Amino acid sequence: MEEVINKIVNAMDDLSPEQIRKLRNVLIINLNNQISPKNEVSTGFESWEQILKNYLGCKKLENCADGTIMNYRRILRIMYSEIGKPIRDITSNDLRFFMAKYIEERKISMQYSENIRHILNGFFRWCQDEEIIRTNPARKLQRIKVPRLIKKPYTAEERLRLTRTAKCMRDMAIMEVLYSTAGRLGEILALNREDVKFIGNKAEIIIYGQKGKAERKVFLTEQSVYYLKSYLESRTDNDPALFVSLRKPFHRIDERAVQLMIKNLGERCGVVAHPHKFRRTLLTDMSKRGANIQDIKEYAGHVKIETTMLYVSTNEESVKAAFDRCIS
Repeated sequence: MEEVINKIVNAMDDLSPEQIRKLRNVLIINLNNQISPKNEVSTGFESWEQILKNYLGCKKLENCADGTIMNYRRILRIMYSEIGKPIRDITSNDLRFFMAKYIEERKISMQYSENIRHILNGFFRWCQDEEIIRTNPARKLQRIKVPRLIKKPYTAEERLRLTRTAKCMRDMAIMEVLYSTAGRLGEILALNREDVKFIGNKAEIIIYGQKGKAERKVFLTEQSVYYLKSYLESRTDNDPALFVSLRKPFHRIDERAVQLMIKNLGERCGVVAHPHKFRRTLLTDMSKRGANIQDIKEYAGHVKIETTMLYVSTNEESVKAAFDRCIS
């Protein structure tokens, strides 16, 4: 089947990459429906659950973040349910069909499609290593070439608009702490009041990383300290969490609530806004102001410096200045 699909796709060389991707998916879905009747999912279900449990347990031992493990579990369960075969009978074509259908039904991005391929390959490679299956059917899945797009950080003016649009001190404090610490949202919302050490008009925090599980020290700017102190002094509850809900009964605020809050603020003031963008902005600002890339890596809590390079945006002005200084 793959040979036939490749011949058709190669003949359509006037199509864009996105059109070729969609054509390939449609062909896989329709051809698979013609030649691969679906079995009942119940076959070998108990052994499947045990295999999945063992695999996720191994990822836990590897220090994978809880959110990552949850995503692995979700994708692999959907895959198994969709294909409906015992794991030992799953073929490369089955996985191509699953991915094509998943991509077309959910209209997911090319980057997320590649993430799914990566999850499938990792799982079946582990199954092969554990001698559960003889060969890895995901090995033949073509890697999805994702266009590298520069993700822009906030401008100083955009951050100011978000702060001025916020209605309460808590929301202002959350955004300022996200920026100043370059923390991941889950890391910031896991903090307690006692984790913040105020030192005059500055402050420092020990963050326990979601990825890699390593601790790192981060700092608050004077502006962040002002908003955070004002928020904490306005609270009347005894909850230990650094950030809590606005109404009784007060409890630690969750990630979804903050995501919606920042998204809504952005829509009201005309800024494309989400929590992780504050992290990118701080790391980019550090780079613009001369910080060493190794120091930026440590502050971000990245394991690999290549990851830091993906976060740090270089603006056109700095590129032109470097060209003028070194070449012109």
